[in-house]
Amino acid sequence: TTAALPAASVPVALPGAAAAAVAYAAVAAAVLAVRSAVARRWLRRIGGRRRRRRAIGAAALAVATMAALFLIRGPAPPRPGELVVSFLDVGQGDATLLQAGGAAILVDTGPPGGPILRRLREAGLKRLDLLVLTHGQADHEGMAPAVLRAHPARVILNGAAGADTPVQRQLAQLAARAHARTVVAEAGETLRVGRMALRVLWPPHRAAGTAPAGDPNDRAVVAQVTTGGFDLLLPADAESNVTARLALPRVDALKVAHHGSADDGLPAELGRLRPRFAAIEVGADNTYGHPAPSTLAALRAVGDVARTDRDGTIRLRVAGGRMRVERERG
Repeated sequence: TTAALPAASVPVALPGAAAAAVAYAAVAAAVLAVRSAVARRWLRRIGGRRRRRRAIGAAALAVATMAALFLIRGPAPPRPGELVVSFLDVGQGDATLLQAGGAAILVDTGPPGGPILRRLREAGLKRLDLLVLTHGQADHEGMAPAVLRAHPARVILNGAAGADTPVQRQLAQLAARAHARTVVAEAGETLRVGRMALRVLWPPHRAAGTAPAGDPNDRAVVAQVTTGGFDLLLPADAESNVTARLALPRVDALKVAHHGSADDGLPAELGRLRPRFAAIEVGADNTYGHPAPSTLAALRAVGDVARTDRDGTIRLRVAGGRMRVERERG
């Protein structure tokens, strides 16, 4: 019951051990300052040693609690005119949240049993306008049922329509309960959410009622998100064997495909895209060897590279033509 109350828990978002040490030092300094002030000014009015100790303890606890609420707090919500792209730390899987002007797009949900709902709470998600399921693999669509129950989306862009997966078998029922409209993802579509435009670059049209064939990664949704003068490429698990065929634009930011797996065509692709920032969504100590050393070497051409296994959730704040990167850790 108490956990359900407002402000029952406060997300911690301090950028590393040094910041945590400073925060705790500030709390300790505040406690000592109050103790000293109370001892000098008020203790003479309180009779008895036991009452004095109780007064000191109560004052110290109050100050420490208030200091913690101000010093240890979660990420700031998007400001007016600001786009926040959150590459969410959901383990070995993908989940990217875009928020701007009260509107929100979630691209993939991470693996079954993953922490996506906690990550969405930490991001302060109030409303989900568009849920994109890029393809029918559990590490991308596994938590879609839980997300739709907690955050009914207005539209579902489905890149795995017709696939025989646990999520796809129940998606129609989930969409009906959420009163969501379902759209099959095909190249050439553009969906507008607030001031964000999501353009589908891949996959190509497929006849209605036919199941997707071949490797699901090769049919994953490749999308470009544009707002103002900012462009982001989200290729899901589609590597350069797919994206090399596409007319890719130059972008400001890139989510690296397939958790940073080895991709011989990545250097050439980076030469076409020329992103200033790249994020790898990958789980710590995964058994696939992601991200591959060759991928990390190619990404040296990018000005700033972050990865969720080391940096935690990564937030890219875009406003006034400028990008600012916030790492949860490191």
